[in-house]
Amino acid sequence: MDHLHKILDDTPGHVRPGNQVDADSFLSARNQEIQALLKEIQTPKKCNKMIFQRLPKKMRRRVMSTTVKRMPKDLRAAHKKSIEKQINKHVRRRKDYRRKPKSRRLDYLRRQKNGKWLETHVWFAKRFHIVLKDGYKLPKSSHDKTYRACYRAIGNHCLAQDVSYISCIELKGPYNQIIEGLMLHVNQDCGRTFKAKCYEQGTREGSICMYKNGAYPHGAIGRVSFIWDTCVQDKIRAIWIWAEPSIYTQLAKELQATFNLKQNDFDILESEPPVLKKPKLLEIIKNSKNAATPAVLNPTFVNSAMKMTLLKGSLNRLRLTGPLSNSVLSRVLYPANLVNSKNVNENWWSSHLKNLKNSTDIQTKLWESLNGADRPESYPSNCVVGFHTIDPRLVFPMKRTKALPISKDFLLDEDYSLKLPTIASVSKIWDTQVRDWSWQNKMPNCEINMLRSNCVINGNDKIALDKHSMSIIPILLIQRPGQFHPITRPGYGSGWDIVLPAGWAMPFWLGLIMNGCQPGGLRETTTMILERCLPRPDEPDTDAGNLRAMLEKEEAMKKHFKLPPQMRVNYIKLGFQTPFHCPWDIICKEWMLNSNNKFVLRNIKELTQLQNLTLNLKGKINVDNLKSEFADLQSCLVPIRVELSHKGILKPNSHVCLPTLDDLNNIGDKSNMGPLEKIHKDLNAFKRKIYRLEHKKLLRSLRRKRVLEKKNRNILCKRFKRKVSPTSQIVKEYLSQMKKLWIPEEQTPLKHSCSRVILGFSCNSHFSFTNSKYVGIGYMPGPALLELFNLWSESKINLPYVLVRNPSTNQFRYAFLSITI
Repeated sequence: MDHLHKILDDTPGHVRPGNQVDADSFLSARNQEIQALLKEIQTPKKCNKMIFQRLPKKMRRRVMSTTVKRMPKDLRAAHKKSIEKQINKHVRRRKDYRRKPKSRRLDYLRRQKNGKWLETHVWFAKRFHIVLKDGYKLPKSSHDKTYRACYRAIGNHCLAQDVSYISCIELKGPYNQIIEGLMLHVNQDCGRTFKAKCYEQGTREGSICMYKNGAYPHGAIGRVSFIWDTCVQDKIRAIWIWAEPSIYTQLAKELQATFNLKQNDFDILESEPPVLKKPKLLEIIKNSKNAATPAVLNPTFVNSAMKMTLLKGSLNRLRLTGPLSNSVLSRVLYPANLVNSKNVNENWWSSHLKNLKNSTDIQTKLWESLNGADRPESYPSNCVVGFHTIDPRLVFPMKRTKALPISKDFLLDEDYSLKLPTIASVSKIWDTQVRDWSWQNKMPNCEINMLRSNCVINGNDKIALDKHSMSIIPILLIQRPGQFHPITRPGYGSGWDIVLPAGWAMPFWLGLIMNGCQPGGLRETTTMILERCLPRPDEPDTDAGNLRAMLEKEEAMKKHFKLPPQMRVNYIKLGFQTPFHCPWDIICKEWMLNSNNKFVLRNIKELTQLQNLTLNLKGKINVDNLKSEFADLQSCLVPIRVELSHKGILKPNSHVCLPTLDDLNNIGDKSNMGPLEKIHKDLNAFKRKIYRLEHKKLLRSLRRKRVLEKKNRNILCKRFKRKVSPTSQIVKEYLSQMKKLWIPEEQTPLKHSCSRVILGFSCNSHFSFTNSKYVGIGYMPGPALLELFNLWSESKINLPYVLVRNPSTNQFRYAFLSITI
């Protein structure tokens, strides 16, 4: 180092650094460097790029080239100057001239003629495929590939769904009269009914299948859920019955006839307003209570003691599924009694705090327990928790985050894990006036955004609530239990349902999404039904199920016959007579003596016994004893679940067939995937060919006649376009006749239409991630199940094997059969 210093000292102009630095010279040098860097950054480089093209790709938007306000604030001025200097300015496109509606809200109402929207429809329409179902526009599945993501969310995180299409009917009157009327539509063999003691106090939600008045086991309407109010000591009680939109109207008519109710005259006058040719925009907005949410008309039906109100559109229902549902709820909800806001002077809220202080204290404890390690299945099954929360927009996180438990301890008291007290389920959501007040006093989003920009506390996302007015929203939290089978995934599918007043679905939905929930649609609902082996909402013995099957058959037929003949599957050669629907009437008629009164077996005791028999096939089964023990099996459909034993795909409307003893003995061979159906002869192939040639020949001859008639005319006439083709009727008849030749209506006996006897059908199927195999849900006539038990008792294999076959293949596959309860 000394040698190096000597060389540097001898160098002219070199100054050896000392222990001190001149501050003025050092700062002036650094200042010159910083100014040079700033000048270099601010001076635009000579290039052909616009300002918006210099942004990173993730920040670019196509609209930025013409719209200045889409740019970041610091670049707007420079971008505006660059647009003004352009020689070839933007040419306005034709679609930019389209007239925009005067009121977006009225335009939304106009667009709901074909199907009613949910309050979250606009959010879903940008991100999901929307389908029309039961009069609603509902989200089916996401535009992104989220099938596995939704499954993981159900099992490990949290899945959010908007199920507000499930509507509510309120019955109010003396408790004994309500029970007496409702018990005519249910039976205790199907499960706990409306008068069960566990549901009487309003602390649990029940579920049961309802029938027509006194028609059990025939005349099924569908499955419903119900909640009693908490006014146990009052003579006048109220019950909410939740039903799917496919059975809502039918159920309301049945209840109206049972209780002898008549529609209120005031509701009839309101439901038929005078028709105006051009209603003024301001008058429509003034007549509505809130510009953001249209007024909901709830028809009422009354008699001397009873009152039935159709609350369709008055309540919203959001569904959370997954182990982190508790953590999400603890972030979205915030108890209103913990906020000492001076601007909340409502009489109902002040009286509620004074009279029911114990109720609010217990509900606050339950809310605090949501922050712990407890899962939804830790709470009592189907429990109902009342709650009063503040506006969820006040506690939004700054950015989307995943809600996780704050504490690793179990914070739920042992007393509350088995049964909740009645006061824990008290909520003002049962009061119509309070529900209306909650959304009439809803703050606009612009005011909420101003509060968030000015009043956010550092390190916390909550706004300073004491200084501002706020809305208090009464809600209900309903626990949903998951799977009970310890073999698969215990607790899978558990979660919470949030019942909200009208007008509050969108703020709560955004709160769920901002706290890390995975949004889902109808596809996820079907997935959970098949994964958990739950009963279908539209069963084949209901009017809704028959209507759904008919619509699905028509859609499948249209899709099939849109294909050219070379691309169509020839179902005649495959021996598959009904590829687009499940003909329950035909299969029941061939298996049963009395097929007119078919019904689905819902007796829990009998289904449990049948399930135990399929699980224990070691001993020999006496079929004659089963016939005497289960008398209903001779005229009922038994719900079944089919799971493929090996690889393969299971499609809807697949056959469930009876294997032979040779088929069961060959199961051990790994190379044997199952027997093959022989190719049938297509007797209509030659008929189709001749008919097609004759049709083309007829069209050619008709065209020649039209051309000759035109040439023979002497008068020149103007050319005009025909509205209807002269051969349209001939083409329609040709298409209908060809459909009959492709899929004949006059069919051979369905039971023996292929080499294996047909037992039933698999209605719906999907790939189960839990079992890593395809599973399906279907039905089978009772005598066919007895035939299966007879075969299993004769075979050496003690497993419930059946054969299944898809409509588009001749390959039979082995599958396990089980009874669904």
